[in-house]
Amino acid sequence: MNTTLDYLRSNRKFLVKDFAVYGDYTAAEGGALYTEALPGNARVMFSHSYLSEDEQAVDFNQLYDYRGNQLPETLTSPKVIIMPKNEVQCFLVGSENESGFKIAKHNPGKTGLVDLLIMEME
Repeated sequence: MNTTLDYLRSNRKFLVKDFAVYGDYTAAEGGALYTEALPGNARVMFSHSYLSEDEQAVDFNQLYDYRGNQLPETLTSPKVIIMPKNEVQCFLVGSENESGFKIAKHNPGKTGLVDLLIMEME
């Protein structure tokens, strides 16, 4: 049999229709520089701060596919593909993990509507 076809059939795929994205990402990233000077010890520290993040955390077991089946609690090497259904721009925040992902939108005050294609990439 064709190895590509075998690969495509071996991984689980889920289509979640009409998912509402309400998490906002109007954050501003700022850098901060800290200094500390003690007798015999001095150091400089740099960090990032994010202001006004309110992304939406989603667990896979909270979702239902288009057939009404609940998704499993964990997925192996998941990948989430966002397919927009309205003018609100939505995106993933960070990367997916085995139990879920974070999603947000750019337009405050509006709700994003997307379809999600979730695949295992093992």
